[in-house]
Amino acid sequence: MENLTGEQQKRIALLDAYEAKTAPERQIRNGGIDQHEQEFREKWLQLQSSMEATRGDLQTRLKGLNASEQSISASVAIELAKLTEGYYAEKDKAARVLDGTLAKPQSWLDFLRESKLEQPDDPTFDGLIEEAEKAPDSGLEGFTKQTAPNMVLTDLHAREGKDGVMEYTRGLTVAVRDVGDRLDVRKTDDRDVEAALKIAAKKFDVDKGLLLTGDTAFKVRAAEISGKLGYPLQNTEPEVLRAWMRGKQVSQGLERARIPSIDAGITGDPAKNLTLAPVGKSILRADQRTIDVLMKKPVAGVDLVGADRISMPDERMLAANASIKDLGYQAIHQIARADLEKPDGGVEPDSVNLLQEKGILDTDGKLTQLGTDVVMVRDDRVIREREALEPSQKAKIAQYFKTSGDYVREAYLEARETAAPEVVEEKKEQALEKENAFQVGEKIPKARQHDFEEGIEL
Repeated sequence: MENLTGEQQKRIALLDAYEAKTAPERQIRNGGIDQHEQEFREKWLQLQSSMEATRGDLQTRLKGLNASEQSISASVAIELAKLTEGYYAEKDKAARVLDGTLAKPQSWLDFLRESKLEQPDDPTFDGLIEEAEKAPDSGLEGFTKQTAPNMVLTDLHAREGKDGVMEYTRGLTVAVRDVGDRLDVRKTDDRDVEAALKIAAKKFDVDKGLLLTGDTAFKVRAAEISGKLGYPLQNTEPEVLRAWMRGKQVSQGLERARIPSIDAGITGDPAKNLTLAPVGKSILRADQRTIDVLMKKPVAGVDLVGADRISMPDERMLAANASIKDLGYQAIHQIARADLEKPDGGVEPDSVNLLQEKGILDTDGKLTQLGTDVVMVRDDRVIREREALEPSQKAKIAQYFKTSGDYVREAYLEARETAAPEVVEEKKEQALEKENAFQVGEKIPKARQHDFEEGIEL
């Protein structure tokens, strides 16, 4: 601080005072936002189970009607897109309601203006106020004031056209045609372009990017909407990429436009699993703790098939998905933290009755087969969702993507930090003894090798 000028020291002191004054409101607000994000993270996982059920129901029903594979694929794509659209609309609505109830810290600009009244002759305030007036409001950390998500799929339906090509219609009007490897956009207003993009995100592998075709006007408009929706593109044209970035950054409603083009289309790499997987077993991603538990205590029907993968009978995977869909937030909250190494999952005592009602625990308070399966299936979804995050997203919301193993490890570390000092010291000495024994070449009994590895990690 001694090398700073008087004005620099004044600026730092003002910032410290502002942070201290607004800290309580910030903590309340951000805590509410964290709870909101966690609740909708669990709802997103439940939605995945609902999608699995929808996919299975449509597959069975449409095959019973001798529908073509193209018809099944088109029907599944739009139904999954509708479920996703509804989720984001529900989350946005809840966020707006919550935003109206949360504490709102005083803005930096208002703080400066208020402080200047106490010291009107201090020139430091003038420079800071001028800077704050030009900068975005840094007083709030939370929801941005964006327009509500568009609902463009509710009145759109899939049907087979006279020429055998699948069509998405509003009433008698054809908005989009599904020609297999491409969606042809027949009406190019924003509503139908957005609808086509949302269907394409389910029909094609959106992680590999969508490819926009047609005239430049269509591609630019569709690119901007794609950016707003967060869908990556395969296109490389500079004007298309600039439009995509515009959409990515926009916080207000999009300008509507009508651009006729019968060649306009959206294509991409076909997504997998739009129909049911073959009868047998499903491959699930697994947390390392789950792998360790299965090595010690195998679960009937669940096999290790890789360093971070397990297999589970299809019917059990689907049953677990259905259970997740029907479980309430409180039950999911407990299941998310279940410790598979403990017979009762280590759930909180006041949640036992609830989990018994849901079939997660038996009458003795032990995890049922369904309960164990639910934990593993939920972990699979969390791991896949976490891996799909963009690098910029991981720093902000990765904390909401936690497996059961993550929660168990966090609980262990927290318990260890609060343990009596003599207990901590004893564990350190034990770990040091093992390390010294290993360094001098003492052969560690096979039964203790795993314990040794855990001791070093901890």
